[in-house]
Amino acid sequence: MLTKIYRAIILSQASSAANRTAAYLSDRQLSDWGYTRGSFAAAVVAQVKADFDAADNAQAANAGFQPVAFSELPA
Repeated sequence: MLTKIYRAIILSQASSAANRTAAYLSDRQLSDWGYTRGSFAAAVVAQVKADFDAADNAQAANAGFQPVAFSELPA
């Protein structure tokens, strides 16, 4: 449960930081990078989520078991 709260806080901070960064950039600079003002924060949050997923997968690989999705469980 604390992990979920921690991740929610981190994602919120990443989104806030991306919005503040986008405020200092011109539309031309953002378009040169392939972003708009709306997509910049979404891309940053998606990258942070991907980093969390990669860390989870690495931790699961080191734990010696593979997590099973609920849909993969037998009926």
